[in-house]
Amino acid sequence: MLNPSDQAPLGAVRVFAVAARYGNFKRAAAELSVTPTAVSSQIKSLEAYLGCRLFDRSAQSVTLNETGRQFAEACEAVFARLDKAVQEVRQSASRTSITVGVGALIGSQWLSKRLFSFWQRFPETGLHLQYSPGGVEFSDGQTDMMLAWGDGRWPGLISEPLLRFKTSPVISPSLLYSKPHPARPADMLTLPLLHWKDQFDWLEWFAAMGVETGGRLPGVVIDDSSVLLRAVLSGQGVSLGLLPLIESELRSGQLIRPFKEDFAPSRSYHLVYPPDAMDQLQLKAFRNWIIEEAGLKNP
Repeated sequence: MLNPSDQAPLGAVRVFAVAARYGNFKRAAAELSVTPTAVSSQIKSLEAYLGCRLFDRSAQSVTLNETGRQFAEACEAVFARLDKAVQEVRQSASRTSITVGVGALIGSQWLSKRLFSFWQRFPETGLHLQYSPGGVEFSDGQTDMMLAWGDGRWPGLISEPLLRFKTSPVISPSLLYSKPHPARPADMLTLPLLHWKDQFDWLEWFAAMGVETGGRLPGVVIDDSSVLLRAVLSGQGVSLGLLPLIESELRSGQLIRPFKEDFAPSRSYHLVYPPDAMDQLQLKAFRNWIIEEAGLKNP
């Protein structure tokens, strides 16, 4: 272990870094609110500690030498990292709210029913649920985390599996007034198909049912889960329903399932966030809370 007297004089190093940036002791002194003599004294003490000159001095000026330039570059990188860390800690300490992007269906049918639990655990942390019907996006600088449906592969982001729901084709009875009731999975191809975000889920379902599609399907693609549900309820087409999220519509008879078999899709809901999110205490707390709510074990 280093003796305290042997440790680098960080105050002098900071003074040197400012003087090196300006190349002038007077301008460095003005920024640091000290006298030029104090700057010169600090740099001389640093040079004595290092055992080498950092500046070449003349009667009119001081100039960084090669050793000084190399040391200045190292100091600049270190202080930039230190300043960034300080800002992150200050922001985290002063933060009172977090923003979570969530789709309409998962937000209204699953997350909203658990908000009181979050409030009880973290009454001083504000939670802003941001309606996010589209893709995974953090470039707005506002969103901290997202609940997203997909395969878990979002480059540059952390993705944790959260909720895996079974699905089944669902239809409004009104659609069947003018259409024959489907008896086999292949009969679904005679109905207007509604796709959520893309055709992947329907293609996966047909493949699992042994129905040949050629890799392409007709129908309308809808990004917004609430718009998709409205379209199905109004008899505009048939979709794959996430069963736990449409229980009330099935119980009331607004939607029916033409087949009894459930299907487990490969895609699921994930908690998605930038790599540095866990550096913030509030986001880490939300992550741990929602993992518990989903019935998963925290690592």
